[in-house]
Order: sequence, then structure tokens, then C-alpha cells
Amino acid sequence: MRLAGRVLLDQELSCGPGAPGGWDGPAVLGGRRAVGQLVVVKPEFGERPPAARVLGECAALMPLAGPAVLVSAVAPDALKLRRLLDEALALLT
Repeated sequence: MRLAGRVLLDQELSCGPGAPGGWDGPAVLGGRRAVGQLVVVKPEFGERPPAARVLGECAALMPLAGPAVLVSAVAPDALKLRRLLDEALALLT
């Protein structure tokens, strides 16, 4: 992801059969089956980025270089994942 020619996020997630570095077993996600991310870009994050923190048991908020934050989450299913990411978005908007 780029903003005005600057890289905000360059990431790849690989898990499951064939994934490198031991990411092919069920222990990686701790029994959870859904993985998701949310990127929020706001000009005010350039001057006052939110602090990195844990959101609940299964999500983390991390400021990115530039006016953006990344929320990464895991959940037992897609519906719970969507709720986690919606709650994070509500905190950031």
C-alpha cells in the first residue's frame, strides 16, 4: 500500500500447507480459523498516531510509517472476525 508515493504497508501472510517457517500447523492460529486485517489512513495520524496496543484477546493495533494504522486479528470464524474489525474501526473513526 502506498500513499503519495510512500510505502505504508508491504506485507504477505502465508499459512497452511507449504508455508515456510513452521506456519503450516494448527498451533499457529491457536484454534482460530479466520485471519483479517484493517488499514485506516487518516491525515491526523501523521502528527498523532494511535499508540500500539492489544485489542481484546485476539487483535492488535499497530501504527504504520505515515498517517495510518494496521489492525490484525484472528477469530474462531468470519463473523466474529468481522465484529472485531468493526469494533477497531469504530475506535479509529
